[in-house]
Amino acid sequence: MNEKEQLEQRIQELMTLWDASKELNTHLDQDKVFDNILQQMMQVIGAEAGTLWIADADGQQLQAVSAFGAAAEEILNVKVPRGQGVVWKVLETGQAQRIEDVTRHADWNEQIDQESGFITSSLLTVPLIVKSQLLGSLQLLNKRDGEFFTEADLRLAEALAHQSALALHNSQMYDELNRMLLSMIRTLASLLDARDPYTAGHSERVANYSLWIAQKIGMTPAECEELYKAALLHDIGKIGIRDELLQKPGRLSQEEFQAIQQHTTIGAGILANMEPQHAMERSVETAKSHHERINGSGYPEGLKGDAIPLFARIVGVADAFDAMTTARPYSTGRTEKQGAVELLRCRGELFEAHLVDAMVEILEECQYDMSTYKTERRYRI
Repeated sequence: MNEKEQLEQRIQELMTLWDASKELNTHLDQDKVFDNILQQMMQVIGAEAGTLWIADADGQQLQAVSAFGAAAEEILNVKVPRGQGVVWKVLETGQAQRIEDVTRHADWNEQIDQESGFITSSLLTVPLIVKSQLLGSLQLLNKRDGEFFTEADLRLAEALAHQSALALHNSQMYDELNRMLLSMIRTLASLLDARDPYTAGHSERVANYSLWIAQKIGMTPAECEELYKAALLHDIGKIGIRDELLQKPGRLSQEEFQAIQQHTTIGAGILANMEPQHAMERSVETAKSHHERINGSGYPEGLKGDAIPLFARIVGVADAFDAMTTARPYSTGRTEKQGAVELLRCRGELFEAHLVDAMVEILEECQYDMSTYKTERRYRI
């Protein structure tokens, strides 16, 4: 290869890295980051298959969190104990490895091939390390068209691994901050609920019901996650309501009920002052409007139909159902089946029809025992 050809190859490598790096930093969600890193690497290098291995919190195991190619499903979630296989050797030494024939390599662990049915011949493995933190290893299997991985492939893989490690580190930091935020929200919600012994756990239940409704109607994972947080905070305005009203054992007078209604605007005001404000917009709407009803009979503004934000409409159904099925000093509370009947009675008048239908479908699926209802959760909640 002459000097001109070498220069053209390096320019092509840099352009490839530039395009891949832009794509790597388009997501913060960990599952998307995992898949994105691996897909970019496989495309750039030209591999038949690939696996992304991430170290656990204790640094004692590497787990396959993303896999593409033949037998990918069999490889996902496989765990490799510390010190075993090429993936650990590469991570612990910090040195990438290019192996033309895995059967002749001392560190090759053939157990994964045996369990998955995939046949590995050549291998390219690079470490994912950032700020001395061992994140994991990225492994590419079998160069396409029956060729071997080249030194140019190794150079590209190492350069892209550095960008991948940064993207992964940012995602993990975001995930940790998100979990911390959610923990604080849960704690605040539980403290609010604790002011009234008859509504213990109310916010968490409403958040769960809201999440399940959202999943049932096909909302995206990001929307479901945002809704869950908004639902946890829907009653935060009750912090401004006197205990004697919240804990009153009998029914409220008209004047007392009007005072209780203020929790919606109080809550919206509290959340509107939280930063960043753009991230709190839907939580503000939910706190303010979850008692609005589609026929305009709700409060605080008497909104109708689609004028009520979607999150508030969902939380309104979940909140009403939990209120109906919770025992109070003046009421034993309805059964979950009776609660479903009441929602259906109010369907299309107080509550949006397709949201009621989703809630009732959930109740029917778990035979009117919400404690047994399970859904897939690929969210940080």
